[in-house]
Amino acid sequence: MPRIRASSIKEHKDLTRREILDAAASLFRAQGYGETNLGDIAGYVGIGRTTLYEYFSDKEDILASLVEETIPGVVDEMLRGLPPALKARDRLAELIQRGLAFVSSDDDLGSTLMRETPRLSNEAQRRLRSAHRPLQEEIVRVVEAGIESGEFRNFDPALAAQIVYGLMMSTSTGLIRDADAKQRLHEVADTVVSVVFEGIANSE
Repeated sequence: MPRIRASSIKEHKDLTRREILDAAASLFRAQGYGETNLGDIAGYVGIGRTTLYEYFSDKEDILASLVEETIPGVVDEMLRGLPPALKARDRLAELIQRGLAFVSSDDDLGSTLMRETPRLSNEAQRRLRSAHRPLQEEIVRVVEAGIESGEFRNFDPALAAQIVYGLMMSTSTGLIRDADAKQRLHEVADTVVSVVFEGIANSE
């Protein structure tokens, strides 16, 4: 019977689960999601693969669980840092900037997610989308506020927010493949903001 490293079995299981997620995050960043296997994660923690299966069904489950526990906090921090007095246009522009910044570094979980999401199962992708929902909901609120204040035209807020969010995600996918992502972040973000607010046609 494995040694209990906490005051109760529940605390032991919670500790082990946390160690598995932390190990996975470190290995995914260091050597890539695709190059990391369950044996690597189990060895990093110091447990057997059979023990790991008591906590997670497979590697996708680990990644999805890691996202579910990490992304909401990242989004909350992103939103808390926004000055409350910002107008809707400036708030949306800042959200776009910060969202793209999250995936612009190989050291960040965001870049791992954007690279691997298209290869994941439908269920894993559903879990990832659910974890990002607070960001989507904030974009909806900003669009609604902009419509109410007259800053934005009277679009369907949910549809407009879905388009903005989709543009952010597709741009992020391209950004993480760019070797100069960190250097080009502001240029890319400025382009996305310009397309959102001004379109691509010259005004006459």
